[in-house]
Amino acid sequence: MSGGSWEYLYSKIDDAADSLIQDKDPLRRALGKKMKLYAAAMHDIEWVDSGDYGKGKEVETIEKALGEDTDSLIASELIAEATALKDKLEQSIEKLGRHNNGMNRSEKGRAK
Repeated sequence: MSGGSWEYLYSKIDDAADSLIQDKDPLRRALGKKMKLYAAAMHDIEWVDSGDYGKGKEVETIEKALGEDTDSLIASELIAEATALKDKLEQSIEKLGRHNNGMNRSEKGRAK
């Protein structure tokens, strides 16, 4: 299999980047150049996900696309994930506490 797991999205991004790079507007040209990096990252992601590249082959192009902000972007994602897990854990502990309190009352009622 060659690519396809993302329906060749990288080629659409690459085509759009090429068009922007040819634009008269320097802001659009700059965006087109940045999009080239995203297209390369998506290419490698697609090929890894399709089994054409080994796992991890996409890391270098993703890091290149993210640029100097890579570490802070990863940290932000991990913090958001940890916060969501903490919230779920607190909810589970709260439910468990309510459940145990209900059981304790039931057990006390039987002991009388």
